[in-house]
Amino acid sequence: MRGRSSRLLIGVIGTVVAVAGEALALRAGRPADATLLDLAIGLTYLYGGLAIWGHEPANRTGPLMTLVGLTWFIPSVGQAGLPVLSEIASALWDVPTVILFVVVLSYPAGRLESRLDRVAVAVLAIGSTALNAVQYAPIPLIVNEGINGLYFGVALALMTGTVVLRRWLIAPPRFRRELLPVLVAGAVFLATLFFNLMRRILELPEDVGEVLIAANALAPAAIPIALLLGFYRQSERRMHALMDAIPDQIVRFTKDGRAIGSRPGATADPPPERTDEGPGLVERMFGAAPGAARAATDQALGRGGLAAFDFALERSDGRRDYEARLTASGPDEVTAIVRDFSDQRAAEAELRRSRVRIVEATDAERRRLERDLHDGAQQRLVSLSLSLRRLRARLAGQREEDDEAISAADEALAEVKLAIGELRELARGIHPAILTEAGLGPAISALAHRSMVPTSVTVVPDRRLPTAVEATAYFVVSEALANSAKHAAATRAGVGASDDGSVLRVEISDDGVGGADRARGTGIDGLHDRVAALGGRLTIDSPPGQGTLVVAEIPIA
Repeated sequence: MRGRSSRLLIGVIGTVVAVAGEALALRAGRPADATLLDLAIGLTYLYGGLAIWGHEPANRTGPLMTLVGLTWFIPSVGQAGLPVLSEIASALWDVPTVILFVVVLSYPAGRLESRLDRVAVAVLAIGSTALNAVQYAPIPLIVNEGINGLYFGVALALMTGTVVLRRWLIAPPRFRRELLPVLVAGAVFLATLFFNLMRRILELPEDVGEVLIAANALAPAAIPIALLLGFYRQSERRMHALMDAIPDQIVRFTKDGRAIGSRPGATADPPPERTDEGPGLVERMFGAAPGAARAATDQALGRGGLAAFDFALERSDGRRDYEARLTASGPDEVTAIVRDFSDQRAAEAELRRSRVRIVEATDAERRRLERDLHDGAQQRLVSLSLSLRRLRARLAGQREEDDEAISAADEALAEVKLAIGELRELARGIHPAILTEAGLGPAISALAHRSMVPTSVTVVPDRRLPTAVEATAYFVVSEALANSAKHAAATRAGVGASDDGSVLRVEISDDGVGGADRARGTGIDGLHDRVAALGGRLTIDSPPGQGTLVVAEIPIA
C-alpha cells in the first residue's frame, strides 16, 4: 500500500489512538478542557503532517510531523494509571518533544544539516528518556524525581534552545524568512518548557505559575500552525517563481471568454500591438477561433487536465500563429498560457519544403543518370553489338572459315549482351524508365512480374501522380519485395496501391517468417526518411512467424 491510501490508513489509525488515549486520561481524572486541548493539538500535528506529506512526498517534514501526532498521546496513556503500560508511557513521555526538536532543526528540507544538530537530537532523546525512566521506574535508581532531575531537564532545555538559536544565526539571510515561523514557534515552546522547569525549582507566585502552565499547554499548538503557514508560503513563492520564469503570456478568463487577469511574457519580446495582451488577447483569440476556444475551455472545466487549441491573428507585422494551453483554475475560470509559434512553425514548414526539394532533386538526378546511361553507354554498347554481329557474319561468309575468330566474335557478342543487360538493370535501379513513361501502376506490375516471390497485384492507381510521390511509392514496393525474397523466406506476396484523392496508400504483404526489424538494416529504414520527407508515414507490422505487412501513406500534394 502506497501513497494516498497509506496516508489515509495512518490518519485513521492515528485518530483511533488519539481518541483512545485521551479517553483513558479523561477516565483517570484529567480535566475535560485539558483533554480536549491536548486532543486538538495532537490531531493538528497528525492531520497537518499528512497534508504536508501529501503535498511534498519527498520532504521528510510531513512524515516527521505525522510522527509527532502519532506519539503525542503517549503522555495521555501515561496518565491512565494502567500497570506497566503507564510506566512505559512515562519513560517515553518526551518522545514527541524530541521529534518536534528534529522538525524544527530540519525545517524546511526535512534533513538535519550538521553533525552538531544530530548530536543534539541524540543527547535530547537519550537524556530525556533516561531521566523519565529513572524517575518513574518501580525501583529507584541514581536520580529520583527531586531537584536533581529538574536541573537535568533545565540543562536539556538550555541545550536545545541554544541549538535552535544557532540554526537561525548560521542560516543564509535569504533563508531566514523561511525559517522564521517555525524557529520562533519552536523557541516559544522551548522557552515555556524552560520556564516551567524553573518554576518547579524556584518559588514563584501562584498566578505566575498558572500563566506559565497555560503557556506550556498552548505553545505546542503554534508549531504545526507555523509549519503549515511556512509550507504554504514556500509553495506560493515556488508558484510565483515558476510563473515569472515562463516566457509566454498568461491570461485568465471565464467560460464565456471574459478576461479576468493577465501577465505578459517574462522574457519574450513585447508584441507590437496592445491588443495581443490581456483582455484584448482574450477577446481576439475567441474571435479568431470561437468554436475551438469554447471547446477547449469546456474540456478544461469539465474533464480537468490540459486542453489546447490553435488560432491565428493578423497583426501589423503579418499573420502570427498561436497556441493556447488551458487548465482550470476555478469553478468557472481557466488559466491559459499563450505561445507564439509563428517562427517555429515557419521553420518546420521550411524544413519540410527543403526535404521535399531534396527528394525531388534526388529523383531528378536519378532520371538524368538513367537517361545518360540509356542514351550514352547503353547506345554505345548496342552499336558495338551490331558491329560484332556484322564482323561475325563476314567471318562466317569467307571461303576458308576461321573457327577461332568466329568463336571469339561469339564470346564478345555474349559479353556485350550481358553488359547491356546489367546496364539496363543498373539504370532501372537508379530510376525505372517505365515509371517515367507509363506511371506507377505499370511500374508496380513490372516489379511484381520480376519478383523472385510469386506476387499478386490487387489494385493500382489509374492516373498519374506527382513525380516524387510515384518514385517514393515505387522504391517502397521494390525494397519490400526484395526483402521478402532475401530475408523472409516467403512463398507468396501481395501489393496494392489505392488513391483516395489526397493520400496514396501502398501495402506490401508476404507470408514469410516475419520479425522484420529496422535496426537490422533491411533497407526499409532508409525509406522511412524518404516517406517522411513528403509528410507521409511508413509502418511495418512483422510479428515473428506471421509474415510482414509494410504500409506507406503518402500525401498527394
